[in-house]
Order: sequence, then structure tokens, then C-alpha cells
Amino acid sequence: MIRRLIRFGRQVLIVLGVFLLSATVLAKDYPSAPRLKDNQSKFRIAYLQGGRFFEYDEVFAALVRGLTKLGWARPITLPPAATGSAEDLFKYLASHKEWSDYLEFPPDAFYDSAWQERNRAINQQKLLKRSDIDMILAFGTWAGSDMKKMPKEFNRIPVVVVDVSDPLRSRIVDSNQDTGRDNLTARVDPDRYQRQIRLFHEVLGFRNLGIAFEGTVEGRSYAAIEDVEAIARKKGFKVVKAEHPGYFTSPGEAEKWLIESVRQLSTRVDAFYLTQQLGLTDETLPQLIETFRLRKVPVFSQTGSAEVKKGVLLSIATAGYRHEGEHQARKIGQILNGAKPRDLPILFADPANIAINLNTARSIGFDPPVDVLEAADEIFKD
Repeated sequence: MIRRLIRFGRQVLIVLGVFLLSATVLAKDYPSAPRLKDNQSKFRIAYLQGGRFFEYDEVFAALVRGLTKLGWARPITLPPAATGSAEDLFKYLASHKEWSDYLEFPPDAFYDSAWQERNRAINQQKLLKRSDIDMILAFGTWAGSDMKKMPKEFNRIPVVVVDVSDPLRSRIVDSNQDTGRDNLTARVDPDRYQRQIRLFHEVLGFRNLGIAFEGTVEGRSYAAIEDVEAIARKKGFKVVKAEHPGYFTSPGEAEKWLIESVRQLSTRVDAFYLTQQLGLTDETLPQLIETFRLRKVPVFSQTGSAEVKKGVLLSIATAGYRHEGEHQARKIGQILNGAKPRDLPILFADPANIAINLNTARSIGFDPPVDVLEAADEIFKD
């Protein structure tokens, strides 16, 4: 059955690939090859994020590697100081202009709302005033939502929205085919989380699935709660929810709430779906993993391989976000060659590959079936 699910996932990718090809043919066929601006200067790119999140760090690095593969940048060896976060990488490339003959990250063009609601409007106003930026990379749901809400006169600057859980339910795009703004493109995979939950249930056969999330539009989008409940109805398991009422006032509050919610849920469920949220950090993740390990509760990471490597049992293999990075790099190249962001196809599915942590499996008493191991592209043992 696992192999059949994997084959089904790959069939989905093939169907989406055909759609993407036809959509590209229908749109004007812009190349993604490197070029300078008409005045022979470099393209200047800004970065916006709602706050620090490790996946943004990794996807941004993968995007830079994708641009390098397309010839927009030179292959470089990054020092450790440039690999800690997206901001570290941005600042390093901003100060080492030789990394690209075509692109430039201005030193003052990294914007971070630090997960503070008041900072979102401040950063919107700062970007509205800039006339020296040729593109904005908007990482995450907050950043994508803020760019979608910009006034019409802001259409002069192309926006590439990156790494959003569900652009449709978070209202960043108008549909799975149209972003609704001429200057904005995003990436949509409408069945992404249903595929994850379906696979998790097929492997474990759980009866009670735990999930903790913030009860806001963004929080419900991050958690893909509607997708989880849809699969629960089809498969006959119960979703046991811990839902925070409204926005968190600080990262510290979010972390404390998530740890306590997981402690309580771990006694009531036989599996847990770990989703993107403010309280999930490098500091809280080990505590969550240990809580579930002691209760012998298997965990599936919504995010991917990075959390499996750190001790989560299962996820979809992300392979360093190479596919995501190369996909976004191609779109950036096309836009800088004249394509209207809205005209570019937005459907793009994750590869249907499994990541599994065998040490975690052993510690919770789970013996992975042979077909799970055969379908795994990333197996972590240490």
C-alpha cells in the first residue's frame, strides 16, 4: 500500500507537470537565463519575512543555489557565519558583491517583522517608499499576506512569495491558478498536506491524531487543519486539537503554550502531526520530541527532513529544499527577463519521497515495514 501511495504521489506530480507545461506555453515564453537591466546595472532584490523560521533559512539558501545553477551567480564557498540564518546569508551576499554579476542584495533591504504584528505595517510602509528595488522575496504567510494587501500603486515591484503552507486559505492567492495581483506570484500545492496525512495514517493506522495550532487565519493555514479533518473523515480517525484562541503576544508565549499543549495531548493521542508555528523552534523541538518519545507516540513533521534528522519519526523528504529552490529561481529568472508574475503558473508539488528516523522508530517501539524502508529516500540513524 505504501508503494501505491508513493506511485500515486508521483502520478500527481506528472499531472501537475503537464499542467505547468501547458500553462507556460499559454503564457509568453520568457527565458530564465541571466541578464543585466537595460541600463546595464544589476537587479536589486529585497527580502521580507514575518519572523525568523529555520525553514526560511534553508529555502533561501536553496534558492541562492538555484540561481547559481542558472548562471545568475557564481559558485561560492560560504563561511559558517553566513549559514546561520537567512539574514546572515543576505548580509554576507550584500557585502560580497562579487557573488553575482547580475544580482545585488542591498545591505538595507532585509526586512524582518520579528513575529510582531505592529512591525508588519511598518515594513509595508518602508517598502512602499523604496524606488530602488527591482524585486521582493516574501518568505512565509505573514510576508506573503502583507504583500498581497499592498496598494495598487505597489504593482511596480514584482513579488515572489516563497515557502507558504497554504496560499489559498491564507488568502495570498485568489485561486489555485491565479494570484489575483499582476506583480505577485506564489507556489501552490493544493493536495500537499492531505498526501502527508494519508501516508502517515497508512504507515501507523492511528485512531487519535493530535495537533496544536494558533486559532487565527494564518495559524489554521499553517496547520492545514481543514485538510487534516478531511482525511480524518475519510479514514475514520479522530483529530484531537489544542487550539490557541487568537494571536500570540510574543514568541515566548507561543513556545510555553506549545510545550504545555504537547504535554497534555501526548496522554490522549497515539500519533501527532507537528506543524509550522511560532512556538516551534530549535529550543522547543527537542523538548517536544522527548515528550512524545517517553509516551511512545509517533510524530510526523509537516516541514520535512530537517526535523526528522533531529528526532521526529517521519516526514516527506525535502532533500535540502533543492526542488523548491530551483523552482523559485527559475521564476525569478523569468520575471527579471520580463515575465509578468501573475502570468507564471503557480502549481508545484513536492516530490513524493519519505524521510524516516530509525533511532526514533526504535525508541518508541515502531518496526518500520519493509515497503516503508524501500520507499524512503532519506534514512537517519544517528
